[in-house]
Amino acid sequence: MKIGTTNRLSCKSGLFASAVMGCIALSASAASHAAGDDVDGAWTFGGAIRARYDYRPYADPSVSRISLDVIRVKANYESSSWFAAGQYRFYGGAYPYDYTNDVGRINFPEFAYAGFKFSPEHRIIAGLNQVPFGLLPYASNTFYETMANVVGLEDVHNLGVKYQYKSGPLDLQLGFYPRDGGNWTGTSSDSNRYSVNVVDADGYVTGGSNNEEQNLWVARAAYTFSHSERASSEVGLSAMHSTLRNRDTREDGDRDAYALHYLGQFDRFRVMAEVARQDMAPRNPGAVGMDTVTFGAFDGSFNVASKGTLYSVDLSYDVDWKWRFISDVKPYVNYSVYAKDKSGFKDSERLLAGVQFTAGPLYIYTEYRLGRNDPYTGDFTQGAGAGGENKWKRSLYMNFGYYF
Repeated sequence: MKIGTTNRLSCKSGLFASAVMGCIALSASAASHAAGDDVDGAWTFGGAIRARYDYRPYADPSVSRISLDVIRVKANYESSSWFAAGQYRFYGGAYPYDYTNDVGRINFPEFAYAGFKFSPEHRIIAGLNQVPFGLLPYASNTFYETMANVVGLEDVHNLGVKYQYKSGPLDLQLGFYPRDGGNWTGTSSDSNRYSVNVVDADGYVTGGSNNEEQNLWVARAAYTFSHSERASSEVGLSAMHSTLRNRDTREDGDRDAYALHYLGQFDRFRVMAEVARQDMAPRNPGAVGMDTVTFGAFDGSFNVASKGTLYSVDLSYDVDWKWRFISDVKPYVNYSVYAKDKSGFKDSERLLAGVQFTAGPLYIYTEYRLGRNDPYTGDFTQGAGAGGENKWKRSLYMNFGYYF
């Protein structure tokens, strides 16, 4: 890593570390307040150690490997008035981060926030928290998530504040996020983070751009209809707008996104569906062009088409079956696609079929993944942008988690 890059990383990480430390201080204040006023307040601590198996025949050479996945730690506080939570992750020293030597070389928080309950219906949350957009907390049951995650519209945790009103079947959320999820510790120039955010491109990304997302406003409304004691449907609308500040031109572009989602629970069968529209107007240098924006997470960056429509559908079933130490069996299937507006750009598709279950103390995911122009299935830097080889590529993934 270049010295100049290291210095910039330290500066940015320091700013976000200060912000998260502020959240922790607020949590401690909440705990102190709760200790005096809320006798039900309590901290809980936990974490997870996970291993993984990857089979990637599309790689050159092909991959078939068992590795350490992640070590993560978590803390929660809950009382009748206050709540707080934080989770931190450590990667490195094992596939696909075997380009690093040490476990923990790549590390970042997933979330770190504190909140206050004004009443059973009203609450406010501040810190590194999930942006309320689309299906929550995820758009699918899969481990690898969907193309919505790839284009920055799923499982995003940014630094900001949100207000939630929840009464009966109605759930309203409004958030403001002046900053993204932050750049922490790793080898990337700007993608050492959990959430897929707009970032500065790494040197290996051809046609990469250098943008920072600022001042994201988001609103989400969801309503649940009860059909019977064991059947319900949730429908929802989401909208967000933000500024894309280009570091090279020093000009401001913008990003708009809208989503319509549906969640149906019918006894043990669940269906999740989402349609989202993303429209980005970056102010990239002329040599880079306006048709792509670089996104990044988990120590890597890649291009995403500026304009496109996301479709995702997920089906799952909770199996009422136990055998010895096997329980909580849930098979699932998900298809998602990012259909791009730009003529000549190839759509990005992902098809996942798998099953999750518990085996004694372990929680296990096993899923088969097919991807075409998918950054996580063989076309990393350009798949979600102009497109990759435009071929279906397959992989098998298993994750073994011990949670405590």
